[in-house]
Amino acid sequence: MTSTQAILNYATLHDGSFKLKDLKRDVIGNHADLNERALDLQIARLLSSGVIIRTGRGEYRLTQNYLNDFVYRPSDQEKEIYERLKRQFPFLELCIWSPKVLASYMLHVPNIGYTFVDVEKVGMESVFHALQAMDLKRHILLAPSQKECERYLIGTDAIVVRQLIGQSPLTVVEGCNVPRIEKILVDTISDNELMFASGSELFNIFENALERHNVNMKKMLRYASRRNREEKVKNIIQTVYYDKSTEQIHRMDKTSSPGNGHS
Repeated sequence: MTSTQAILNYATLHDGSFKLKDLKRDVIGNHADLNERALDLQIARLLSSGVIIRTGRGEYRLTQNYLNDFVYRPSDQEKEIYERLKRQFPFLELCIWSPKVLASYMLHVPNIGYTFVDVEKVGMESVFHALQAMDLKRHILLAPSQKECERYLIGTDAIVVRQLIGQSPLTVVEGCNVPRIEKILVDTISDNELMFASGSELFNIFENALERHNVNMKKMLRYASRRNREEKVKNIIQTVYYDKSTEQIHRMDKTSSPGNGHS
């Protein structure tokens, strides 16, 4: 992780404001490849570029016109589950997250209490049985159908094991592999486990996420292509930003790779 990413992630997790001494303590403690000099240098650059401003002695905040990078912060329970799975399956790629992160982008907030463990296909059943053996006192579902989701997920505290699509947009936060905003947005389209986000709520989610965060269009469309959802993503963006749609769709067409396959 670069010093810029570390600073912006830290600021985002603390509502845009931070003290330099706290940032240095937490960031250097979690990232052995970063040091005080690198952070001081990047703070100076971010100040000069207007991304952050000084609000007091050793205190800073992100400027209002800066779009924050989205950061999914795993809960303590999610971190514990992730660490136990990685100890048991060190070579499997997986990520953990909860769809309740979508609530802040929605008009009507549903009762969401479940957690996703997305894992590459070859390890899905092994991870499913490992979670069952952990005795977490929660329902464990393996790639549930739409009917199973309607029956077992609404208002429950379940764990859902799902397939992790190759080249999914992921990042590491607090030692856990978690999704980037690009993966979350694409997954929201038509996934059985995320049907609560259908209809007008889907457009609310995209509109609010795009207004609040930096979204890498190239990365999002590449992942959408792998999920056969590229045109759906473009159509949603064109609808929520009609006045900007022509320019944005042209830009997306240029950044999309025509050779992307589907998995």
